[in-house]
Amino acid sequence: MASIGPPRVEVPLDPPPSQPVYASDARAIDRLLGTDLVSHPLRDRLKQDLAATQARWERESATSGLNAAKAEEAAASQRAEAVLERAAATPARSLVGVLAKLTIAAEWGSREPDHDAQPWPFLHGALADLVSAVTGARTIDTPTP
Repeated sequence: MASIGPPRVEVPLDPPPSQPVYASDARAIDRLLGTDLVSHPLRDRLKQDLAATQARWERESATSGLNAAKAEEAAASQRAEAVLERAAATPARSLVGVLAKLTIAAEWGSREPDHDAQPWPFLHGALADLVSAVTGARTIDTPTP
């Protein structure tokens, strides 16, 4: 996979830019070269080259197990998301439960690529649970998970 790189083609531009310009889909080729009749042969050749590169990428992905790994990763992500949604919506019945929810939120959030984003549903749910555990009732202005 590393030897062939991602499926893309270099697009020759006039005048040549200081850095190579690549296209990874047919629309990008048309955007870069225009759709006039003069550029038609070049666009066709680049699209054929791109199709061949994409086909090779797909073959290598299947052979190397990348497709299977991506499918497994997506399935695991869906399972984790379902668990998180259920945990966020399940009311804690004790302060230990509130702590568990806050721990889940903090731990999960620290592993996300955008870890600065706040896990608001968890925090709102935990806050409502904490208010409920301490006062015995939810307040009117406390959002529910």
